[in-house]
Amino acid sequence: MPGGMDGIETLREIKKIQPLAEVVMLTGHASFETSIEGMKQGAFDYLLKPMKLQILLEKMAEAFENKSRHDKKIRNAVIKDLKHKPDSAMKGK
Repeated sequence: MPGGMDGIETLREIKKIQPLAEVVMLTGHASFETSIEGMKQGAFDYLLKPMKLQILLEKMAEAFENKSRHDKKIRNAVIKDLKHKPDSAMKGK
């Protein structure tokens, strides 16, 4: 990995910058403990190389769909909040 970081450290940095990002980790030398740590740190999934490209693409599509569902829930909650508190949207202006 560039910069001397391992995958778990990279995941932590990604999550600091973009907490809601879905991260699919792909490694060639994982241990059971590392995969558990990756999931605890918020990885969407932890995959082992070598793997078929189709499986990786399917996992990435799942992560994208999950992110899209989550984003939609957030948008709906914000809209609902604005409908119930229309004055709160104008306070910042």
